[in-house]
Amino acid sequence: MLKEKIVSKLKSRKVKNFIIYGFGQIVNLLTPLLITPYLIFKCGIENLGAIAMGQALAFILIVIVDYSSYITGVKEISINREQPKTLEKLFKTIYAVKFLLLLSVCALTCIIVYFIPYFDRNSMVFYYSLSIVIGQFINPTWFFQGVENFLGISIINVLAKIINVFGVVFFITSAEDFIYANLWAGIGAILANLIGVFWIMRRYKIELNNICLTEVKRILKDDFSFCISQLFFAIRNYSPVIIIGFFSGEYLAGQFKIIEQIITLLRTYLQLFFKFSYSYVCFEIDKNLRKGILLWKKLNGTNGLFFILILVLFYVFSDFILLFFKVDNHLLSEFKIYLHLALIIPIFIGVTLPLEQLLFSLNKNKQYIKITVLSTIFNFIGLSLIVNYLGLKEVIIFLIITEVTIAFIYLLILKPYFRQQALVNE
Repeated sequence: MLKEKIVSKLKSRKVKNFIIYGFGQIVNLLTPLLITPYLIFKCGIENLGAIAMGQALAFILIVIVDYSSYITGVKEISINREQPKTLEKLFKTIYAVKFLLLLSVCALTCIIVYFIPYFDRNSMVFYYSLSIVIGQFINPTWFFQGVENFLGISIINVLAKIINVFGVVFFITSAEDFIYANLWAGIGAILANLIGVFWIMRRYKIELNNICLTEVKRILKDDFSFCISQLFFAIRNYSPVIIIGFFSGEYLAGQFKIIEQIITLLRTYLQLFFKFSYSYVCFEIDKNLRKGILLWKKLNGTNGLFFILILVLFYVFSDFILLFFKVDNHLLSEFKIYLHLALIIPIFIGVTLPLEQLLFSLNKNKQYIKITVLSTIFNFIGLSLIVNYLGLKEVIIFLIITEVTIAFIYLLILKPYFRQQALVNE
């Protein structure tokens, strides 16, 4: 009986999709493990700091270009997956919105680099980092998620990372080549994502004409506040390395990047699971609230147990991990303290992300926006003060406090829904 149950589970569509999706995301997660130590070895920690700042700026700007495509876009595609005409309209409208925003982002970057001397000093790093933003503009993953085509997501992810690794290893051979690191990440994303876009257009017979400007304006207007919240969220996540580099220099930023890269690996895994399960949760909650929340608990509860095991492994093998990232032996004990403390951050990210998923599915976007904006302002001001007067350890403690506070507020907002479901189950 147990054997038949296990076989049945393995044959289920969700499990097959997760295995396919998981393969592509494993490649996605492992790529930084190959590239970062190589960049430290070839370019040094200080240049790694400059690369990290370029990446951070790109990741913040990406949120503007993505707008609401990965939340409301995925939800709309998921709900209308059986309606070809609606899918075509959504595809064209969302890409039109993203293109207008891409132009704005490119102009904004030029202004920032030209008028702020600190950014102008590493201008080529930031300009080349725009290729990452362009690659994300093309990225059709939001469409693939909505129609649950996880094979398509895996193919473009793997191809993009292969091109990225190939470019870095074969073309960055000295410290002076550090300016091209982010360019190769962008080139890989652009080429792979173009293949995905062309496949979608052919599969769903989409023609890029008759774009409804009224719909473009509607999305820009309706989702503006949500996009602002996502922008603040990105600033909260990616600005620490920029703040540290701006106030304390590229070397300290490079040190922080090593710890952040490890934590980002864990955060990325959680975000990828968020994206994988989001369309399923939205679809179920749209049909039946009680069953949707049960599915949410089942998916995120199982993933939570697995994630705890990952954190234990990271803690136990912290020496090996830091040596892998080319941390010098005389700095190992200091970095080990930083890493052990920093591992608390993804514990609470593992709480906040599933709660955010439920907030979005229950249309609690307004509450999410307010919390995100306020927490980002608090985070930005606090980090700026801490970097000026304290050190890296205090920065990590402050980031932990931020995540704990956000998780607590989310639980307060969602408490009535959990209570309501408990009463129904009784």
